[in-house]
Amino acid sequence: MILYPTETVYALGVRALDEAELRRLFRTKQRPEEKKVSWLVRDIADIERYAVVGKKAMIIAERWLPGPLTLVLPARDEVSRRLTALDGTLSFRISSDLVAQKLIMEYMAEYNSPLTCTSANIGNLPTLPTSTEILLQFGDSAKEIGRVIDDGVREGETSTIVRVMGEEVTIIRPGPIDPIQLLNC
Repeated sequence: MILYPTETVYALGVRALDEAELRRLFRTKQRPEEKKVSWLVRDIADIERYAVVGKKAMIIAERWLPGPLTLVLPARDEVSRRLTALDGTLSFRISSDLVAQKLIMEYMAEYNSPLTCTSANIGNLPTLPTSTEILLQFGDSAKEIGRVIDDGVREGETSTIVRVMGEEVTIIRPGPIDPIQLLNC
């Protein structure tokens, strides 16, 4: 498990395609397994590998990625339903943070898998701005985090989450991106 910075907050990453690693992540975060996590990828081509990217989703992705956007899309049929949300979707981040970009380039080259990109906090507790504070919040569970990439304070607002199903755009969580601009794409 890796603790790493993004342009918004620190994130926790494990191999997104490894069900055992995902279970360990959920236990560490004290988060229910049915509440899926986003995947960090390198680019839109990586998203297209796992999800259906329609015309509207492509417009949004090209305008705001990389950046503080989580894009929720229908999973491709070949993706295991154990990895998707109950509605058959997956969510993706392409971070504009240079440290996160370097990490995902190296990670996907080594493992050929996205990395999870979930806020580094215990479920329902605040996301803290430094790796030290985050590790303290996790207490004994911090031992599950095998690698810490400390890149200073991260006090950004969590990413805007937008779900795109065909032409229908739904804002799931407001964030730094203007919702009116998203809805008017």
